[in-house]
Amino acid sequence: MKVVLPLLFFLFGLNSSSDSNCVKCDQDRKYYCASNTLAMNFRLCMDITEVSGRMYKIFLLDQLKAHGATSTEFTSNLPNWKLWEELYTQKTASEISELFFETSTFALAPMVGVSYEQAVNFAAWRTEAFRKELDKMDKRDRENFPKEFEFRLPTPAEWSRMRFMTQEKEMLKEVGKIAVTYEKEFKVDRNKLLNSSKKVHYIFANMDKKLGLFGLHDNVAEMTSEKGVAMGGSWNSKSAQADFTKKSEYTAPQAWLGFRCIFEIIE
Repeated sequence: MKVVLPLLFFLFGLNSSSDSNCVKCDQDRKYYCASNTLAMNFRLCMDITEVSGRMYKIFLLDQLKAHGATSTEFTSNLPNWKLWEELYTQKTASEISELFFETSTFALAPMVGVSYEQAVNFAAWRTEAFRKELDKMDKRDRENFPKEFEFRLPTPAEWSRMRFMTQEKEMLKEVGKIAVTYEKEFKVDRNKLLNSSKKVHYIFANMDKKLGLFGLHDNVAEMTSEKGVAMGGSWNSKSAQADFTKKSEYTAPQAWLGFRCIFEIIE
């Protein structure tokens, strides 16, 4: 399996005050959220999309590099590729796995087929990886970010409260620019396999024009911090209208189930 370890810069962004991906979580303290998240209140920021194949791939490759291909750290976090066959019917699980690691075909696909434990592991890794990136910063730039923070799964109540977020037009434009940047980088319009699915769409396909968030009700349902409880609509159970209280239950990884993270400012 040929793999290349991408730089974490592309996942988190080494933010500065001039970075368009930076969003201030608290105007008084002037703390920034992590890249590609939006502020919900003074201490919580939400991913603008579901966790993508690209983001999860960086996690897996980091485990591979640090622990080896036969390590528990790597193998225990691999998704159930068989479930991906439900979404991309032209390919087998083995072919999907190969494309996932060796190409950018699924870079902007919603990450499905993962368990609750794997999602929690990803969030914990993301916290440590971001901390390492911030430690490399100039001291003055580092002060723009909170001293203590964590990425984690949102509670059902936090997920539901996303409906109260409101973005100004300028912020919506900035979020739109972020989406376009990724779409161009990964050539979404030429990605026949990604666009072939009749069930899911790529993570930047549909934006809520009030919230500035993508894929909330018609792509994949999203895991929460309560094991077995997911929020939002999915291709398997679409809502007639935006329903932020819609819950689903699960006991194992699913092709209709993904997740997004909360970035919580602790101090």
